Amino acid sequence: MTDQSQQNPNDNDPLKGFMSQSEQSMLGQIRKLQHHFRSNVPAEIAQKSQGAFDVNLTPGERGTQSVDSPVSLLVYPQDPFVSDPEVRELPAEDVQPGLVNSRVRIKDSRHPVAQPDEDNNYLYWSGTPEFNQVNAFYYATLTLRTFEKFAHRRLGWAFTSPRLNIDPHAGDGTNALYNEDDRALGFFSFEFGGESFNTAQNADVVVHETAHAVMDGLRDLYNESFGMGPLAFHESFGDMAAVLVALHDDSLVWRLLQWTDGDLRVDNFVSEVAEHLVSTIKSLEEMQEIGERTVYLRNALNKFTDVPFDDMVYFPDKPGRTLGRESHNYSRLFTGAFYDLLVALYEYICEANGAKPRIAIHRARDLVGSLLVYAVELGPVGELTFADMARAFLTADVLLHSGKHTDIVASVFAARNILSEADATAHLETLRELPEIILPDYVDSALEAGIFLVETVQPALGLPDVEYTPMSAHRNQRGFAFLTYFTSRRIVLAGEQYGAFEGVAVDVFGGVTLAFNAAGRMVSALNRPVTDEDIRQVQVMTMDLIQHGLVTEQSVYGRGKVLSDEIRHDELPSVQPRLLYLNDLPTMEGGERFAKLVRVPVILDAVPPRRENFVEYLKGWAREER
Repeated sequence: MTDQSQQNPNDNDPLKGFMSQSEQSMLGQIRKLQHHFRSNVPAEIAQKSQGAFDVNLTPGERGTQSVDSPVSLLVYPQDPFVSDPEVRELPAEDVQPGLVNSRVRIKDSRHPVAQPDEDNNYLYWSGTPEFNQVNAFYYATLTLRTFEKFAHRRLGWAFTSPRLNIDPHAGDGTNALYNEDDRALGFFSFEFGGESFNTAQNADVVVHETAHAVMDGLRDLYNESFGMGPLAFHESFGDMAAVLVALHDDSLVWRLLQWTDGDLRVDNFVSEVAEHLVSTIKSLEEMQEIGERTVYLRNALNKFTDVPFDDMVYFPDKPGRTLGRESHNYSRLFTGAFYDLLVALYEYICEANGAKPRIAIHRARDLVGSLLVYAVELGPVGELTFADMARAFLTADVLLHSGKHTDIVASVFAARNILSEADATAHLETLRELPEIILPDYVDSALEAGIFLVETVQPALGLPDVEYTPMSAHRNQRGFAFLTYFTSRRIVLAGEQYGAFEGVAVDVFGGVTLAFNAAGRMVSALNRPVTDEDIRQVQVMTMDLIQHGLVTEQSVYGRGKVLSDEIRHDELPSVQPRLLYLNDLPTMEGGERFAKLVRVPVILDAVPPRRENFVEYLKGWAREER
């Protein structure tokens, strides 16, 4: 195993004579990582961190409110199979001619971009390429703005460009994707029942893919991980986002309460994340390129409880009823817990405060949405388990609400076997025992953040003597400041079970997350190192991917060249390769060359067939509404 942190700083640095020993060490660490190639993820993250430190800059509002009238757009509230399009609005500053704003833009590979009418509105009817563009643009923008509201700050992407590109006609199939390298979302078209449909027409699908981009901006290393937890949480975040954005549509909230009679524990079109689209496309003949094993859009109203890692397989035989290690499948556990939390808070607000259901659901939505985003900000930067994220939810409630809802949060995660109530109590106790640490005003760069950690935080918290690389820092509009640092361990796959990939390197990530209140006092500190269990699980997950043929030499939309020669073509699951094989790459160590596995920078979400015919009762509901 190669430990990158053991390298010595550059002794010939001309600035050395002007710096303290701590400053020399931190500057040398930052500089040496900047010289890595793209294949070296720790180097790329360190490079990005140089512009990610603005902890002393308290952002104001997104901008002055436009005096122009809001722009009207015709969109599907949720799904093209359920009802006709409806008119929604966005602020004028969020819709410039050509479907572009400061954060997202339409770049259609097959059709000209829609233009506004004489009243500056986008009222295109479904069945046209322009409608697909408008629908994708509206829900991508709404998703970003929703999470910026919850985060109390402007959110960036995982790349330096301020804009995310959206291609509503990226190809054929029942797929949608987020591609970090192309800084883009892609949506695909398909035929069903003699009609043409497009995944950009489904609000849940657009929100899910946009949420991948939002999550990647919040925690860049989750999508680089080989572990089960980070990738599954990435998928869960997309489904949780779909629930939250749907609940921002007051028309859908009204219909939801009518349908359920105020009981959110009844199956409904919010908890069933795009299941009506999935149910409609139920013919295997129509779905040859997908395969039964992929579980994409999921029902948040489920009863899954956590099971030990070793009791699961990557692709279970009955994925609809069994948890597996594959990220889409395992994500359903956390999505279910999140929905339970939403319902529990909704019921609490109704019962304890006497709020009407329509008011209570809006308040519960904002409460759980803020808890989610703050939990991400407070949670691990690299490897994680769902228990880690449950603790982060508890921390978020302490910071935001003085622990008012921790009993509810703890009981929800305990019921899912994610975090026991005893562990929840122990975690809350650690928050009360934090040492008195004040964030200095001078921490406004990666260098200063590194020195602050080494000189102040590491001794006070008793952190291990390893090198932590500054990753990001920011302050939100509520005055909270967040600093993150990461560590990496390189492991080498050893054993014949890895086949042709024996001896190939893999990076695993850990790190530190710190949070400070508006007065500068530290209110949360999380050290989440790379554990031996993380290493073991990463090795098992990598072996799973190799044995299922999910390794490719090219990061393209198609399957690419599958390198495993132990699996016949007819045995391969029809899903996107998860790993990219990089051969003969230079390392930092004196020109030594090595081979490495990294994550494919594309998250492909495929819509599978489903047993349930959920669309039928939705169609019935839609007919009754008319």
